[in-house]
Amino acid sequence: MNKSNFIHVGTFGPPVGLKGEIKVNLLTSSFEFFKNLKIYYGDNFLDKYIFDNMRTTNNKLIVHLENFFTRTDVEKLKGKKIFSKSTSFPKTEKNQYYFKDLIGCSVNLLDGNKIGEVISVDNFGAGDLIEVKMNRRKIYIPLDKDNLISVNIESKEILVNPIKGVLN
Repeated sequence: MNKSNFIHVGTFGPPVGLKGEIKVNLLTSSFEFFKNLKIYYGDNFLDKYIFDNMRTTNNKLIVHLENFFTRTDVEKLKGKKIFSKSTSFPKTEKNQYYFKDLIGCSVNLLDGNKIGEVISVDNFGAGDLIEVKMNRRKIYIPLDKDNLISVNIESKEILVNPIKGVLN
């Protein structure tokens, strides 16, 4: 399967209770959107996850997977990514993009100097970050109004003005 046909929609968090439930850190705009995707895949894009129950508690999504019955069963899922086919998502409008569209974009400073290329988009809890391969190292730049100037998906270019310390 072609990885570019899939979108990272969530990541398994810690188990909940003893009956095989586990938290999911959502990367979609809402619980309802995630729920309506219906088909979910693992990291290899072949394994399917079937959720026989989904609920929210304190703004956290908790799921129960078919054929997972104990805490031990779901512990091995913690940290694993959940994907869905990109065909399940609506087309983007002008000035909108999916994180997968940012992969491979050139990242440039206001003065026109290229600092690198986006290799991933992550969120460790404090907001979305683009991971940029800069020379022989990798840096993270927050995707917020203080750092991001513009995104042009057609030309695969991102213009940034990183706050002090990001590039050091």
